[in-house]
Amino acid sequence: MTTSINASTIKRLAEEVGQDTVSLLLKVFSDELEQYLRQLSDQPSVSQVREISHAIKSSAASFGADDLAEMAQECESRMKQGQADWMQEHLPEFRQMVQGMALEYKQLASNDELINRLF
Repeated sequence: MTTSINASTIKRLAEEVGQDTVSLLLKVFSDELEQYLRQLSDQPSVSQVREISHAIKSSAASFGADDLAEMAQECESRMKQGQADWMQEHLPEFRQMVQGMALEYKQLASNDELINRLF
């Protein structure tokens, strides 16, 4: 599964907060995703997955992780409907996506050259 970072969103964020601050924010986002990944790996309940999905959905959209935001939206919606079977089937995919995006954002945050290429 390949996901990508929406460069337009990162550029807009840099315009709002300044390019120097973007690296810090990307690192914080990556750290948050790693924390959510740990929570998702501990046999979470439907309500825990719903809460985590809700939190990821908003942050992911703000940081240009559009595919992750979409998956989190779907997951949150399914959990609100109590679709535990759906969760069991799709939780590994969700975990993988969270893990992949955490790594991508960590790499991006630590490399100004990569950030500059987005612009």
